[in-house]
Amino acid sequence: MIDRTYNRLKESIYRGRLRPGQRIVERKLAHRLGISRIPLRESLRRLEAEGLVRTIRNTATFVEDFAPADILEIYSMRVLLEPHAAYLAAPKADAGLINTLKRLCAQMTIHTLKGDIPRLDRTDYQFHRAIVAASGHKRLLHAYDSAHIQIVGPQTQYADLMAMPSDASAQQHAEIIQTLEVHDAEAARRAAYEHVQRSRVGIEKLLRSKDQSAQRECNPWQSR
Repeated sequence: MIDRTYNRLKESIYRGRLRPGQRIVERKLAHRLGISRIPLRESLRRLEAEGLVRTIRNTATFVEDFAPADILEIYSMRVLLEPHAAYLAAPKADAGLINTLKRLCAQMTIHTLKGDIPRLDRTDYQFHRAIVAASGHKRLLHAYDSAHIQIVGPQTQYADLMAMPSDASAQQHAEIIQTLEVHDAEAARRAAYEHVQRSRVGIEKLLRSKDQSAQRECNPWQSR
């Protein structure tokens, strides 16, 4: 029961159903989930240890509101982890992995054409996690799962994905698939790095733009 409750809460945070900064009222949330408050409290303690919720003593528990610096740190984790995972996965990439990646790549194009950006974001995560899992490096996978990479999309309103042409995301991912298919470890590492680095630069520009807009709102006399 505790594991199931924990996973449901974590997914709700990743999907934005529990919003950044939202106060968690245990009684209401337990009623909504149809559970007692004991597994809920234990799950919240686990999520707090992972940095997804924050308890203010004698006040309340809130969903963590990730600051721009947190988002950039998450992307710096991707830049470190994903290229090495692709390097390790390339020599052992089998038909099952390649077919899975191609299927996810095709789904990305469909989601983009439909304008379903949240689903595109989730499919993108599944694509990259599949490569990390295929690396066979258990601690690397654990670090990846602990980095809360899924939080980035909802926190940035998917702006980097919405700015892409309809085939851009699939094309970038197809380049990674091609390197894995021919078992070229160095090319896979380079393709993964370039892909994540492009996304990191886009997110950084977005966050800088948001920060400048917020500063102008705080200081309407600031030069525009």
